[in-house]
Parts: sequence; structure tokens; C-alpha cells
Amino acid sequence: MADLYRGKITALLISLAKDDPHLVKEMIARLKQGGEIESGDLAYLEKIADRWIRIARDNAAKAQV
Repeated sequence: MADLYRGKITALLISLAKDDPHLVKEMIARLKQGGEIESGDLAYLEKIADRWIRIARDNAAKAQV
């Protein structure tokens, strides 16, 4: 039961990282700054957010050409 719940939470967080990666990065930074998480925690989610930020930037650049 707990694994199913964790899977749903993980899917939700990944979806949020795709939809609003800047928000995810900001929230992770706040959690780190507040000492609520360790620097390595949520690294996977942060990488996903970085990837979607790059994709959005690349798409914007392609649209301007």
C-alpha cells in the first residue's frame, strides 16, 4: 500500500517538474535553505526540472528563428 502511495506522489512530483520546473527548483532551494532537506535529497526531481527548463528554452529559441 505504501509503495502505491509513493508511486503516485512521485508521478505527481515529476508531472509538476514538467509543468512548472521553475517552481520546483524554487521550492527545492527553499527546503534546502531552511534545512528541511539535505542537499542530495530531491536531486532526481531537480534534474528533471533542469531538463524541462532546457527544453522550454530550446523551444523558445527555435520559435524565434
